[in-house]
Amino acid sequence: MKLSRVLYAQHIGFMFKKHWLIQGKRVPIDTGLEQYLKDKGIQVEDALDFIKEPEVHERVDIIGPYERALPLDENHPNYKERPCYTLTNMNVLLEGISQAQVLTKTVIAEDKLPLRIEELAQLPAPKAVHEGVKKAILSANVFDCEQKKLPKIKDPERPAYNFTRILGITDRRRNQILTNKLMQLIEKSSDVDVTQSKYVLNDIECRTVFDKENELIQFKDVSNILVTSNKPLKHEIDDRDIPFIEIPDLYPIKHTVTLPKQHFYDEVSKYPISSNMLSKHPHTTWLHYNATEVKNLYEEPVTPIQVLGRSLTHTFTIASSFAKQLYGEDIKDLPEPVYVNCIQTDGQRYHFGVLELNTLNVSGTDGTKNVWFCKNDVKLYDSSRYLGGMPALENYNPAVYGYINAFYNC
Repeated sequence: MKLSRVLYAQHIGFMFKKHWLIQGKRVPIDTGLEQYLKDKGIQVEDALDFIKEPEVHERVDIIGPYERALPLDENHPNYKERPCYTLTNMNVLLEGISQAQVLTKTVIAEDKLPLRIEELAQLPAPKAVHEGVKKAILSANVFDCEQKKLPKIKDPERPAYNFTRILGITDRRRNQILTNKLMQLIEKSSDVDVTQSKYVLNDIECRTVFDKENELIQFKDVSNILVTSNKPLKHEIDDRDIPFIEIPDLYPIKHTVTLPKQHFYDEVSKYPISSNMLSKHPHTTWLHYNATEVKNLYEEPVTPIQVLGRSLTHTFTIASSFAKQLYGEDIKDLPEPVYVNCIQTDGQRYHFGVLELNTLNVSGTDGTKNVWFCKNDVKLYDSSRYLGGMPALENYNPAVYGYINAFYNC
């Protein structure tokens, strides 16, 4: 009979069945170990008899790769009866920048930045630097080799239609590549004295805990890049002619709306750099907006106003945690302001801001207030893609690099 594919498969199945029968009837070999242990006076017990015993045996702690997580109940060391309203870097405020103003007691100078930054931003950069920025944009959006599933394409007119899944570069990867390359270009083009006085740290976690109108609020955020310096950041600001946007009234909405309550938290704020370090002063923080990660609590699309609110709460988290490290957890009005620069980007649009932290007494709207200077929605380019089989970058805006360089060198 010809050995066809079907007959071959049948023979293999027959062989496995017979092999299983043989292996199932194997008799254990007496190695003499049991008699050897008895001669030594060591008691030998049958494993089946040991399992059937009704006695409760003590649990053996086995050393593993990590410690077991404690159950989240009332016996947890971080459990508190008083709930804490928590905002993380993965969710946004319902009312966006307006709610951020109320939570942080901040007034806004829209489309205004400190004079020193505006002056530095107008300085021309060499042509080679702008060519490097263009290459960085193409590297992040076109040339990178990452191939992962991108979000599904949805057509509002045909919500049930399934489009072909697209593989490409994720937004997290694009932002990381572009930001790191821009930082490298800025450090190469800056003076040695400036670069040696600063540290560049990646993925830094900060936490600030504060009371507002008898409610405990916690901001937990991650700075994708945090630039620190050996001297505190200073800005000379003349605010006499600046039209500030005052703190709004959110009624009937409460200022803690969409902030989930937590009973497991630490009441102490956390600034990630030790106080005995030389370059501990926060200078400029980079915040990435990844549309695939940042979500609303109720699964609604994130609005531009909510994106702007992230910049203010993020910068407040870093500035307030540093201020508490300097002056203690109970500090209210600061002896002198703490300034922190902030750059938020989705890889194409940039939002620039400077926070002047004057107080941590954020209850009410009277008294000392914090100030937020910002210039929002500045486009770095219109599109970066393959066009006719060639990599193309359209409408590059050199002013964005000017502001980034000014933030680093101010």
